[in-house]
Amino acid sequence: MRIGKMFSAIDISASGLSLQRKKMDAIASNLANMDSVGPGGKPYQKEEVLSIPGQPITFGKELGDQMIPLEISTPGQIEPSSAEMQMPDYTVREVSGRVVTDPTATKMVYDPTNPNANAEGYVNEPNINVVTQMVDMITTSRAYEANVTAIDASKNIINDSINI
Repeated sequence: MRIGKMFSAIDISASGLSLQRKKMDAIASNLANMDSVGPGGKPYQKEEVLSIPGQPITFGKELGDQMIPLEISTPGQIEPSSAEMQMPDYTVREVSGRVVTDPTATKMVYDPTNPNANAEGYVNEPNINVVTQMVDMITTSRAYEANVTAIDASKNIINDSINI
């Protein structure tokens, strides 16, 4: 097994951490600017992160190629087997994210005293729902924690493999 294949699980989880971090940054920016209106009455544009699949990573066959098939010939005695191990082949993709703005996420609020109000007295403001953003933040936080847990498990597996 190439050494790079051994760390592919960590690479996948690390790309997930990076994606979740970008999502958390976008959510924080949305919450911080939920009432922001720029010059000329242009409202803040809500940010979202699009997940972009990266290169596929295949593992499973490589693991099976490196393992020595064993069979028990007599009680208490283990010998290599002539049968090949059949490991399923799994393909996963690393992910990355791209921050995009949503120019349609605005609302018209009646406030004729606002200097940015139009002729009818309406101001175009960001349409950011605090509840939705908080739910997205909790979900993103949980996904981040899951990737950290997966990295820790991968590190433990690699460490145990080295110690054999």
